[in-house]
Order: sequence, then structure tokens, then C-alpha cells
Amino acid sequence: MGALFDRGKYLILGFGLAVSGAVGCGLLDPEPSDGEVCESDSDCTTEHCTSYGLCSHSRCECPSGQCAEGGELSSDCRDGWRCVGYDSIFDPVKEFFGAKVNESDGYCQPSCEDGCPDHYLCNGGDEFCSPDPAWAYPVPAVSWTGDASGELSGRDQSLTVVVEDGSTITLNGSGSSPRGAPIVGLSWTTVSSAADYMDFEGPTIETTVPAGSYRRVELRVADDEARSGMLTVIFDSCHGPGTTCGYQGSGCCNSCDDATDTCL
Repeated sequence: MGALFDRGKYLILGFGLAVSGAVGCGLLDPEPSDGEVCESDSDCTTEHCTSYGLCSHSRCECPSGQCAEGGELSSDCRDGWRCVGYDSIFDPVKEFFGAKVNESDGYCQPSCEDGCPDHYLCNGGDEFCSPDPAWAYPVPAVSWTGDASGELSGRDQSLTVVVEDGSTITLNGSGSSPRGAPIVGLSWTTVSSAADYMDFEGPTIETTVPAGSYRRVELRVADDEARSGMLTVIFDSCHGPGTTCGYQGSGCCNSCDDATDTCL
């Protein structure tokens, strides 16, 4: 019985040494978190969470000893990423390498050819993907009721809605953050062809569309990190049934009684 115990003890000890050796040799090193969403430096294997809310990129060594112009596949990088020489790293992306550079090092980068990961873009003829600086910005949404109803959502979205002269519209705004950051501000700006700019704060406003004109409404939402997103709804007025035919405002009188010159 004692021999069996001793044998088990040595097996356990041997397994522990094997695991320890694997860790020491890097076999169990964590997969690089390059480009993943982060909130703090501790979320990243590089220990650097950039202002984009994405982990910085790892340093690497090219198998050839000197990185080719288009980069090389390296075990130091994530699957599909390439080890790129220092000379290929330009100022706009240096933050992704912990704001430190070393001419003898390479750096892991995703390539446009292999497809950009989430929150990255391929700009024009660029060979490598760049972080999308706007991915973490809040997404505004608005719905409206009253003499017209509808909804719109999305950063930098715009919509034109045709309504009758003098329509009164109630708008309700909201926003969400791709990073889950709290939305701390909702602000509105309205204007018509008379250049009567008006600013409002809060989730709800009411506005009237002047005759023969329009009312442009802009909603801006902001998170607690001072990021913001905006959308625009334009309420374009027209003369409705019973009014004089002809182009009025947006000209939404599409059918006319020629005998009385009135819109149907």
C-alpha cells in the first residue's frame, strides 16, 4: 500500500513539474489579446489598453530575422496577423504598441488581405488594417409622434419626413454605447429656413414645422468619456388637401383639381 502511495506521489509531482516546465517554456502562455475590446491595461496581454478601447499590439520576431515589407507570419502573433518591421509603423498607430518603439522589434498587425477584425478598417489602398476610431462612439436613436410618427437610429444617419404645414411633432431621444458606457447627455438643436436656431437638453422635445419651410432636428448623445454621436431628422412642410395647387414647401400636393386649383 505504501509503495502505491509513493508511486502516486511521484506521478503527481512529475505532472506538476511538467506543467511548470510548460509554463516556463511558454507552452501555456495566453493567446495574445491584440485588438480586443478592453477597459483597463489589465485586460490586455500587452498590458496596454489604448484610448480606442482596444488592446495594443504585441511585439514579435519575424522567422527570417528581418521582417519583409509585407510582414511575415509569426507564432508571436494572432492567427492571420503578420509581424511587421518597425519601419512600417507610423505615428497614427504607435499607440497600439504601448507608445514604445524599438527598431530591432517587429509588431503584430492585421492585414487587409486576410480580412480586418472587428473594430478595424481598411482605408483605401492600405496594406494593413487600422482601428476604427468611431466604433466606441454612442449610437443615437429617436422616435416621433404627433402629426407624424416614425423612428430613426444610427450614428450620422439622416432622414427627411414630409409633413403638412404647421404640424406639431414630439420627439423622444435615447442612446446606447457599444462599450456599455453610461449615456450622460442628450441635446437637441432645431432650425428652420428662418435660421431660428434653438437648443434643448433632455430626452424629449416638441417642435412645430413652419408653413412653406422645414424644421431640421439634430439629436446628439454623449457618454461619460465625452464621446458623442449625432443623427438628423428633417421635417419638410407642404400644403395638404384643400390648399392651393402648385409647389409649396416640398410640393407634396401630387393631385390637383384643375377646376378649383386645389389639392386633392
